[in-house]
Amino acid sequence: MRYRVAFGKKNLSLEIPDERVAGVLAPKSVRETADVGRAVSRSLSRPVASPPLAELLRGKRTALIITVDNTRPSPTAMLRPILDVCRRQGVQPSVMIATGRHRLMTPEEVRTHLGSDLVGQYRITQHDAFDRRRTVRKGTTSRGTAIRVNRAVFEHDVVIGCGIIEPSYLCGYSGGRKLLMPGLADHRSIDDNHYWLTHPDAKIGRLGGNPVSDDAAEFARDLPLHFIVYAVSGPNDEVVKIVSGHPVEAHERACSLCSKIFRVRLRQADVVISSAGGHPYDFDLVQAKKAIIPATEAVRRNGVIILFGACPDGLGAEPTFIDWLRNKTPAEVIRDVRDRRQFSLGAHGANILARPIVEKNARVVLVTSAEVARELKGTYVTALTKASDAWRLANLITGPESRVLLIEKARRLIVG
Repeated sequence: MRYRVAFGKKNLSLEIPDERVAGVLAPKSVRETADVGRAVSRSLSRPVASPPLAELLRGKRTALIITVDNTRPSPTAMLRPILDVCRRQGVQPSVMIATGRHRLMTPEEVRTHLGSDLVGQYRITQHDAFDRRRTVRKGTTSRGTAIRVNRAVFEHDVVIGCGIIEPSYLCGYSGGRKLLMPGLADHRSIDDNHYWLTHPDAKIGRLGGNPVSDDAAEFARDLPLHFIVYAVSGPNDEVVKIVSGHPVEAHERACSLCSKIFRVRLRQADVVISSAGGHPYDFDLVQAKKAIIPATEAVRRNGVIILFGACPDGLGAEPTFIDWLRNKTPAEVIRDVRDRRQFSLGAHGANILARPIVEKNARVVLVTSAEVARELKGTYVTALTKASDAWRLANLITGPESRVLLIEKARRLIVG
């Protein structure tokens, strides 16, 4: 069969003999919402466990709408009905992009992501996790995370979250409390929260009992977030369902719907070919590396994982990432990442890539850009620029009759 792999804004192809294919892990097909704007408007008037948005805004002066950056699909179609309700209620809205620890978007990227008309008409700002002057501290979580958040949430009468719901290897699922932690948090708070990624209960598709999610929920619990508007995303970023309302109860309902789309039964094979899903999910290696999460579960001992990530923006905004990859063995990374004094998001990224090497004695091969391949030279990740070279190497290691598993939309799959 000819297998097409999502890679940036295009597809790459591999020829794989039919008899060697153990299967394809992919999300379920869905029915797309025909008119997103109408679905949002309907949801705003019939929210979950909350008064309608118009009622919530009545008599208020200002609203802050927190939304996602360009590592996620554009939220513009969802923002327009929210902004319309603000206008009808005489409320002055501002939009803040919750970047977390990602780099700030350029002005052109913001215009492309949100639309020139919205940028020209409304105040659009971006959170900068490294600008402590714009944050305020409101205590500490029981796990030791400083509740330091962008002060803008306290400067508006109503705070509204808007984005997509998808499985997240960080918090189980995206959305809700995640817009505040890590979305609007100080970078040191983000590191403290993300340290819990080293815990065995931090799993994709797990909401309660996931220490990263529980800590983020505690971080956000007493902060202003009055209403959420979320799209349950399908495999191709299509909007399946709009859920609005209470920031906890509406979020839980959306996550339940999301689980039905992305949960699959585990299969295993000698060679696992995994793609995050193309643009924007392989925008940089920080994003693209998430495709290794289900692949680590699926690869057999002594096997090969081939990851596809175009990474036009390079390694991503984690400066310690490359240092851990270059200066430590996989075993040292697995050991040292558990030391809270050494932990960083770069260390965590290196840990994800080291796990299948240590746990399964597997080879990790990345098909990527020439720039990233040069950066990764001398690390424990084999970086190549051609899919054919990666396929040839996998066959040399596992043999010409080894079984092959294909994973599509890997960053979102809940395997098990």
